[in-house]
Amino acid sequence: MGIQLNHISGLTLALLTTAVVAPAAIAQDTVSETIPEALDSLTTTYSGDYFRNRGIVRQGKRIIGLDFPERAIEWDANATSAAVRDILLLQNTSDPTIRVPDLANPYSSSLLTSPSSSNPYVGSEFIFEQQF
Repeated sequence: MGIQLNHISGLTLALLTTAVVAPAAIAQDTVSETIPEALDSLTTTYSGDYFRNRGIVRQGKRIIGLDFPERAIEWDANATSAAVRDILLLQNTSDPTIRVPDLANPYSSSLLTSPSSSNPYVGSEFIFEQQF
């Protein structure tokens, strides 16, 4: 009556193999792009910029017929359009009021709140008469 360790040794060998072969975990950067940066990168994802399009390999592919610049531009336009649609949908559905940042305003007061003087400025159209 011997104990058969075939199943246990096979399971142990499989566990050791996965522990040795498994890659180490790499921490990912959590730096996120702003919306304008993301849209700028989307416009050149497939078609590339001027310098990338002028490479020998890319021009050779165009001559042979393996690269279609019009199709790459169409893919970029579709990706940008989908991103803008998603951004607008996110902005419109998060709250019933569309909120945008206020523009800088150089006027911090109005004529009605300014102290009235009996001598208005020359050329001023706004003359407030005191009511007695």
